[in-house]
Amino acid sequence: MLPAWLDPRRSLRARFALILGASGLALALLTAAVVAIVQRSQLTEQQGQAMRREALLLARVLDGALRQRLDQLQATADHPLLASGLFEPGDARLLLEGLRAQQPAFAWLALVAPDGRVEVATNALLEGRNLGTEAWFGHARQGPWIGTRRPADPALAASLGLVDGQPPQLVDLGLPMTDMTGRPTGVLAARLRWDWLQELQRSLRGDAGAGIESIVLDRDGRVLLGPAGWLDQPPALAPRPGAAPALAPRPGAAPGLLQWPDGEFLSTWVAAPPAGSGLTVLLRQPAALAFEPAAEMSRRLLLQGMAGTLAFMLLSVWLAGRIARPIGELSAAALRVVHDQPPEFAAIPPEREDEVAEVAHALRRLHDELSRRLADQQLATARYETLFRDAPVAIYVAIDDRLRIANDACLRLYGAASLAQLEGRGTTELFDAGDAALAAARLRQQQALRADGAPTPTLEHRIRRLDGSIAAVESTAMLLALAEGQGVQVVLHDITEQRQAQAALRELNAQLEARVAARTAELQAANAELDAFAYAVSHDLRAPLRAMTGFSQALVEDFGPALEPPARSYLDQIVLAGQRMSDLVEGLLTLSRTVRGALSVAPVDLSALAQLALADLQRAEPQRRVEVEIEPGLVAQGDRRMLAALLNNLLGNAWKYSAGRGDAKIRLYAVMRDGIRWFCVEDNGAGFEMAHAGRLFKAFARLHRQDEFPGLGIGLATVQRIVNRHGGRIEAEATIGQGACFRFSLPERPQTHSDQGARA
Repeated sequence: MLPAWLDPRRSLRARFALILGASGLALALLTAAVVAIVQRSQLTEQQGQAMRREALLLARVLDGALRQRLDQLQATADHPLLASGLFEPGDARLLLEGLRAQQPAFAWLALVAPDGRVEVATNALLEGRNLGTEAWFGHARQGPWIGTRRPADPALAASLGLVDGQPPQLVDLGLPMTDMTGRPTGVLAARLRWDWLQELQRSLRGDAGAGIESIVLDRDGRVLLGPAGWLDQPPALAPRPGAAPALAPRPGAAPGLLQWPDGEFLSTWVAAPPAGSGLTVLLRQPAALAFEPAAEMSRRLLLQGMAGTLAFMLLSVWLAGRIARPIGELSAAALRVVHDQPPEFAAIPPEREDEVAEVAHALRRLHDELSRRLADQQLATARYETLFRDAPVAIYVAIDDRLRIANDACLRLYGAASLAQLEGRGTTELFDAGDAALAAARLRQQQALRADGAPTPTLEHRIRRLDGSIAAVESTAMLLALAEGQGVQVVLHDITEQRQAQAALRELNAQLEARVAARTAELQAANAELDAFAYAVSHDLRAPLRAMTGFSQALVEDFGPALEPPARSYLDQIVLAGQRMSDLVEGLLTLSRTVRGALSVAPVDLSALAQLALADLQRAEPQRRVEVEIEPGLVAQGDRRMLAALLNNLLGNAWKYSAGRGDAKIRLYAVMRDGIRWFCVEDNGAGFEMAHAGRLFKAFARLHRQDEFPGLGIGLATVQRIVNRHGGRIEAEATIGQGACFRFSLPERPQTHSDQGARA
């Protein structure tokens, strides 16, 4: 038989020790288990996110490297030699060989005709072969494409050499080519060295530790970079008994534990953007390495919990004797408060400042606070009644959807002499009969109200006054907590006059919109007819001009020696004038063709286009020395063909009008002004008089003599039409002898419908 102080049935201290000790031991075990689970979950999250960031970096770098090679192919495709559509195979092959020499990652480059036949290739490899049946060719005709890993063709393998006795592995790249008019001319194809990608992956993962392994999948889900035994196969998880192998989770899934054929691994997937390379990067780490800190933490917590449980049992025995007596005194005081009697708290020694003393003081403060709040509530009720009665807006209170109270403004709105005329009416009776559906909707809103103070949305409807007249009102409702039932306070605003002023404003706006639409249609039709007329006249003038020029040249060749010198001089002037007029007609056709057809809007690298244009100008005049400064990374939304023509004209003008300076300088840069980005082409050439700037963008209008600077006067007119076609603005600023600056802006989202050109 246990002593009394150890018997839990007779000793509060023994009962406390047993209950609290057992609870402490259970808590220690539970804490160790929970901490292990939480620690494991945290490690999964932290390590998984770290691996995810590393996988994202690897995916971005590999994707960026592949997209950079596509950008180099795009720059080559935009080269004037290829974009013209008229090139010699030798020149084109030289251009491709130059790109391959600059980028050793390219194993082979070729121009492939629309029917799939290889027209020009580096080292003339595979020229004449039909590649139209290969899977990548169809994708590359539609847009930039990065293919999958595959062995080189025998002809390429013979040229590139074998790797470990096998043909080298290559990756297909390709993008569509168009000429300057936007007509498809085929595909610019390339085959990238796979070992270049492999080396790039190794360099990025060179310092990886803790057993983390990286695997890269291609767009078809097969292993592109990874263990040799996994290459060109989809990675498979360990199958369950009787089930087929399962494919890896989708890229973007949260990091987690997966069972692989070679064990359990913490795994994560990250995918590059679908519009890019389509790569997916997989990182995995053995579970034993990932969760070692969690196992160690569980062991420590279990030992500490057992020691704490013993101390907790000893402390509970001491606390039981100290707490039991004051608890009884507090219980008696609390019962007196419950029966609406003033509490009689036992005297608390001044030196005692423990929790029991705090509870006693808190109960006394609670009693005082409740008394004060009751007095405040009675005062607030009296104030509310006064404000409700004298409010300038109509207010009524309904209980269980029956009007019980209404202020004077509400009685006036309904034309009631007293509350008795409205009391007892429901929502459907307070609305006009023609707004029955709105009344039902408001009733549902009132029934769904909660005591969180949020009112119903404002509702416009009609009411019928007691005299039969109709008034338009805005109403809102708010829930009231009342002892009699569910109370709703409804506020009404008379908007009859406001709505009448709005039926008039709508009618006026409709008339104005109709007038604007009619005038816009007339202007677009007139501009379209004018453009068509200019195009037709230019075509009709070509035949008589060819006849006049041809007969004049024949007259010079056949009868030139027999003509008198004045007659020969006149005839020479006729020939020159005919050639001049032919140039003008051709310029008019060029100006008309520039903005015909629909816009093909896409991001355009203006910096790259400017580099190509200036390179062509330098090749045309190699003896000139011009300082060129092009701000990198200038990208705009627009039609690549038109924006290339825009830059060619502006940079060509800057090149031409700075020819007289030994320190010629041309700049392309961007500035922000009033929240708008402006692209600037600046030179330090001849400049012009700002008083004549209004003539700059008119067709065939020139500010310099022909013998000073030759030209037709259509370049800036073409530039203005292209900018207008994109919905942008252009302006110019210059000083005589100090150069000129042409600035143009392009909207972020240019319109693309074909009839936009009528505004040009």
